[in-house]
Amino acid sequence: MRGPHSKNHASILVWTVLTIAILSMLGAEVLRLVSIKHQNALQTATWQEALLAAESGIDLGIIELRKSLYPMPNHAWEGWNNSPADGVVSYGLSTIANAGLAGTPMTIEANVDAPNALIDPSNGWQYYRIRTVGTMPITGPARVTDNKQDGRLRKLSLRWERFTNGVLTPHALSDAPQVCRRAEAIVKPVSSFAQAAMSVGTMDLTNQNIVIDSYDSRDPNKSTNGLYDVTKRQENGDIATDGNLIEAGNAHIYGDVATNSGTVSGVANITGIERTDFYQEPIPVGAPSWTAINGTVSGVTDTTTLNASATKGSSISRYQLSTIALSGNKTLTLAGNVDGSRTYIEIYVTGDISVTGISQIVLQEGVTATVYFAGNIDVSGNGILNTKNQPSDLQLYGIEPPANSSKHVSLGGNGQIIAAVYAPDHDVSINGGGTSGHVFGSVVGKTVTMTGVTNLHYDEVLGATGIINNYKIISWFEDNR
Repeated sequence: MRGPHSKNHASILVWTVLTIAILSMLGAEVLRLVSIKHQNALQTATWQEALLAAESGIDLGIIELRKSLYPMPNHAWEGWNNSPADGVVSYGLSTIANAGLAGTPMTIEANVDAPNALIDPSNGWQYYRIRTVGTMPITGPARVTDNKQDGRLRKLSLRWERFTNGVLTPHALSDAPQVCRRAEAIVKPVSSFAQAAMSVGTMDLTNQNIVIDSYDSRDPNKSTNGLYDVTKRQENGDIATDGNLIEAGNAHIYGDVATNSGTVSGVANITGIERTDFYQEPIPVGAPSWTAINGTVSGVTDTTTLNASATKGSSISRYQLSTIALSGNKTLTLAGNVDGSRTYIEIYVTGDISVTGISQIVLQEGVTATVYFAGNIDVSGNGILNTKNQPSDLQLYGIEPPANSSKHVSLGGNGQIIAAVYAPDHDVSINGGGTSGHVFGSVVGKTVTMTGVTNLHYDEVLGATGIINNYKIISWFEDNR
C-alpha cells in the first residue's frame, strides 16, 4: 500500500518535467528568433556591401578610361580581356579585401563597352557604358528570413546565381550562398576646358576688379552673331584650383569658385557656389606621334604661310617646327580657304614660340588651329590675331616637360587674346588682352596669373571641344531584375 509521500513525489516529478519542457520550448523559440534576426542582420549587411562592390566596379572602369587618356605607355586595360569598343566588352574581375564582415573578400566584375549609339554627333566624343556586379558571400545557412517581403526585395542568391561568371548568365551555386547586385552607369567625357580658368597651384587674378563670365557662341540667346554680348551674359564662368589659394583681386565672378581645402581672397561677388572640395588631376600632354607630316617648313623665323586643309588630321596640314621666332614686322599666317569654309591645321613646335616687335601670328577665318609646344611661349608685339574671334579656333597645348624643368606661357600684345590654353605643367601669365583688356577663352596652367586683364569671357562651346581630361557619370541605376 502506497503512502501519501509517494503521491507527493509523483506530483513534483510531473510538474518538474512540465516546467523543463515549457522552458525548453521557450528557449528554443528565443534561439530561433535570435538566429533569424542574426541571419537577417547579416544578410542586410552583406546586401549593402554587395552594392558597394558594384559601385566600386564603376570606379574601376572610370580609372581605366582615365588611364587611357595619358600619354603612352599608360598601361590602360592591363589585366582586362579587351579594350572596349562597339560590340567589344572589356571584362575585368577583381577580388579585394573588405574591412567589414570579418574581412570577407568581395568580388567585383566590371564590363565596359563603347556602343556606337553613345557617340556624341556634335563632336565625335565616345560615351561609355559600365556594367558591374558586386558579389559578397553569405555566411550561415542558405535560407531566407521570416520576412517574405524582405526576401522578395533582396533576391538573395541562395541556390542559384543570376549575374556572375563574366557572361552575365545564370548558373547553379556549388558552394556557399551569396549576394549579388548589378549596377549600370553611362559616363561622358569631360573637356580639358571645362572651366574659364583652372590652376594646379596658385591662381592670381591681381587687383584689377576683373569680371569673369561666360557666353555660348552656338546659341543666339547667349551671344550675338556668335560673339560675346554683355547683355546676354551667362553665369558659367567657373574658376578652380587644385591648390588652396585664389587671389581674386576684387573680382566679380559669374560662376562657381572652387579650391582644394583652401581660401579665396578678395572676391567682390560670386553668383555661383564656393567649394573647398575640388581636385582634378590634369592629364599631361604628350608629344604628337604623327606618322606623316608636311615637311616643306621646318622652322619659322621669317614671314611664312602655313596652309590648312579641309580634312581634319590630314598629313598635308600637319607641321613639325623646331621654333617659331618672329620679330620686327614678320608675320606667320595660318591660311584657310578664301571663302572662309572650315579648315584644320596642326602644328607641333619642339622648341619655343616667340612673337616680339610688331610681328604677329594671323589665324584666318574658318581655320581651326591646334598648336602643341614643348618649350616656352612669349607673345607680345601685335600678338595673335584670331580673325573669326572664336576661342575654340585656336587651341594651345603645352607638352609635359622633363622632370625638374620649368616652362612658361606668356601671352600679351596689342591684339585681343582669343584662345584656349591647356598647359598644366607651365606657369601661365596673361598680360593685358589688347587695349580693352578683354580675354576670350579658357586658361589651364600650373599657376595662372592675369595682369592688366579686366574681363575673362568663357565660351561654353569649349566644354565640348579640346582634349578629353576626365570622365564623369551622367546616369546610374541598379538592375534588380
